[in-house]
Amino acid sequence: MKRLASLMFLLVVLVPAFCIAGITSDQARTMSLPKLAHKLLGESGAIMIDVDRPRLSNLEDDPIRFYTHAMATGSQFGLCAADWVTVGFNAKQTIESLSAERRYGVAGDMYHPPEAQDDSRKLCASVKSTKNYYPSPDAQTALSVALYVAAIAGNGPFSNQNFSYECTGRCAEGRNDLKWLGLDKIDSVRLIDCPKSQREAVCVEVTTGSYEVGPFPKVFDIYGTAWYKSVVVSKVVVWVGSTVA
Repeated sequence: MKRLASLMFLLVVLVPAFCIAGITSDQARTMSLPKLAHKLLGESGAIMIDVDRPRLSNLEDDPIRFYTHAMATGSQFGLCAADWVTVGFNAKQTIESLSAERRYGVAGDMYHPPEAQDDSRKLCASVKSTKNYYPSPDAQTALSVALYVAAIAGNGPFSNQNFSYECTGRCAEGRNDLKWLGLDKIDSVRLIDCPKSQREAVCVEVTTGSYEVGPFPKVFDIYGTAWYKSVVVSKVVVWVGSTVA
C-alpha cells in the first residue's frame, strides 16, 4: 500500500514504460489484467485493480484506463482514494500520453471519529472496485462533498436538513434537479468562496451531467459546514444548462 501513497512516485515509475511500450488492440482486449498492466505501466501495473479495455480496433482513438487499488487518505475515516491512469496511443499503437487523476470514494462510516491509520488501510484494502470514485481537489473536500450529498439526499444522521434552494436555467420542477447530485454522477468539484458570516464553512461547486444531452450540465453550489459529527446545509444554488446532440 505504500506504493499508492504518492502520485508523483507513480508517474516516475511509469516513465520507462511510457517511452517504449506498444500493444495491439486485440492484445489489449484479451491479455490478462496483470500482464496488460505490467506491459504498459511496468512495475506500477502491480497496483491496478481494474481496467477499461478498448472497444475500437484503433487504439489511437480509444485510450486504455487503469484503476488502482483503494488507499487510506489520512484522517478522513470512511473515505478512500485511488488513481485513474489513462494511457493514450499514437497511430503506431505505441504510448503517446499518460495521465493520472486522483479520485475518492466512500467505503465506511463517514460519521466515525478518525481512527488509526491501520484501521483505515484495512478498510480501503477491502474495496473491490474504484471505477465509481469521484474527483475532488483534496481528501478533506472529498469528505465534505460526500457528507453534503448524503445529507441533501436524506441519508445518514444529518438527513433532516432545512436549506434554501435556488435554480436558474433549464430547471426541473421543484427540487428534482437534486436527483442528479450523486457521488457516482460527479464530473468535477472545486472549492468556492463562502459568505463571511459562515464561520468554519466549507462551500463547494459540484458539476454533474457534463456529457449528457438535454437539461445538462447541472452545477450545484453548496454552502454549509461539514465534518463527521456535524453537517449543516444552509443553501444550494443550482444552474442547469442545455446541451443538444
